[in-house]
Amino acid sequence: MKIIHLGSGAILAERVTLALTAWQRARGLLGTRTLPEGEALLLAPCNSVHTLGMRYPLYVLYLDGRNRVIWEGVLRPWRMGPYILRARRVNELPVSLAGNVKVGDVIGLAGGRPELDPPPISP
Repeated sequence: MKIIHLGSGAILAERVTLALTAWQRARGLLGTRTLPEGEALLLAPCNSVHTLGMRYPLYVLYLDGRNRVIWEGVLRPWRMGPYILRARRVNELPVSLAGNVKVGDVIGLAGGRPELDPPPISP
């Protein structure tokens, strides 16, 4: 699965690990030494993340139900991200991607799972 910035077509991550169960989301990236370039973690459902116990910063994208970015930023180690009630999923990416995505941009998932696709937009 890939994460794609739909506005520019840029591939943000070539390899995406899914965290879809409570256990997978709780574990997240804990215990890892780094998040290599081209990799990402997608947590769903999710509306808040943290870097407690982490050794490296993350670039974090909070997405609504239509995969529109509603918050983006860098979380340094030992920080709490915001709790955003309307967020449906969160992408954790390498910090080198910071600044490539803005609030309001739409993120796509290619080669993915239909349950993660946003619902169609009604007329």
